[in-house]
Amino acid sequence: MTVSTSDRLRPVPPALTRECDVVAALDRLESLATSGNLDQSSVLAASGLLAMSIPASFGGADISNLIVAEAVSRIATWSTTVAERLLGHLVALEMIRTSGSTEQRKAIYARVVLGDVFELSSRREGAALPRLVRSGLAFALEHGGSVLANSAVDWTIIGASSAGSEPMVAILDNKHLLVHDEDALSDLIVHPDYVLSLGEKADCLARLMTAFLKAAYIRGHVNAQMRINPPEPTIAVEVELLDGMIQKAASLIDVIQVDDPAIDLEQIDRYCRSLDTARLRCSADHPPAIKS
Repeated sequence: MTVSTSDRLRPVPPALTRECDVVAALDRLESLATSGNLDQSSVLAASGLLAMSIPASFGGADISNLIVAEAVSRIATWSTTVAERLLGHLVALEMIRTSGSTEQRKAIYARVVLGDVFELSSRREGAALPRLVRSGLAFALEHGGSVLANSAVDWTIIGASSAGSEPMVAILDNKHLLVHDEDALSDLIVHPDYVLSLGEKADCLARLMTAFLKAAYIRGHVNAQMRINPPEPTIAVEVELLDGMIQKAASLIDVIQVDDPAIDLEQIDRYCRSLDTARLRCSADHPPAIKS
């Protein structure tokens, strides 16, 4: 079956409902990458991997975050570009896991199931958030175009301020925006369905997921290098320590996502620092493509 999503015509990806389905999909991709028969520009949309972290309550699979980390690690061994895109997409989905209404999240997850790639926009330190203001039946995102960069993903999530005190995010269709010139992007019109109130835990969970998946990415990157050059004993120990932190973080994220406990911000900070430290120590001899 083929569907059209905002002028994007593509086959419906397979549903990966079990952890073994994810592993099998990774095996297929690695085989295709090794043989040189992989289109890296469309591989994620066709693989089904984009939807692997959708919550079970929204029809997603009950997949542990250790398998999610394995997906990023394994893909990084044959394509840093594809691994970075998947990493950014998974962080974006974590940002919306607790944001907006149930109906809004359901609509977003439906786009993911059809193969759309999301990305969380980064903001320069100290830069003001774009502002959402009412514009008829929709919203105008003032100066929203200034935070957009040329991107290969389908949707960008942007943090925004509003007339109220509640933090918001706006979700922008990049393919639709490409028809405008740069000047027209200074203020963007956003449909109300794609303006979400930011969840109370969304920022810290996205930060933890970022540190976790960057560590997984480096683990895969170092793996690829180790296949070529046997590691020194020191780096081998560092990799084992990184593995341990990835497993601990995966267990913590699983608990947070399933049981919804009270968030211990100090614990989140500690895990982020530990993951970043272990990642940077492993990447000292094997610098990654991804930004720290």
